[in-house]
Amino acid sequence: MAEIKYIIYALGDQKYSMKLSKINGIEYIYNVVPVPMGADCIKGIIHLRNNIVPIYDLKGQFGIEETAEDANPQMLICETHGIKIGIEVDNVLGIIPIPEEDIKKVPNVVKNENTGYLENVVRVTLPETNKTEITLSVNVDKLMTDSDFDSVSDALEHSSEE
Repeated sequence: MAEIKYIIYALGDQKYSMKLSKINGIEYIYNVVPVPMGADCIKGIIHLRNNIVPIYDLKGQFGIEETAEDANPQMLICETHGIKIGIEVDNVLGIIPIPEEDIKKVPNVVKNENTGYLENVVRVTLPETNKTEITLSVNVDKLMTDSDFDSVSDALEHSSEE
């Protein structure tokens, strides 16, 4: 029985997942610099290991309000379309191998032009609670529109020229 490793993370009260193969690292958020007039989906940028990394606002995308408990967010460092991005999450809950039979495609009734980033429904047993739950798996390659990528690419090019 084949397994695929997923990282499980929390946004507000909901748990989500992403294939571990899409993630280059996990970092704590620090000194996010807002980008005036930038793409709506980008919270700002950080300087990480000599790279300028845009921080994607997943909570904003999902319509989840920021709360006082969100004081210590983490970010998943991913690469998509040749750009390194950080995806801000409230808490990384773990990396869990998931049997293929516990990974299902998102039902068509859930899919529309606003949910194209949803990849799978993943049934996961969380180690800390030993409780089985389902999570929605996010495909980092489909989070941003082409115009968002163009906007981020342009901003990164201008920041590296200075």
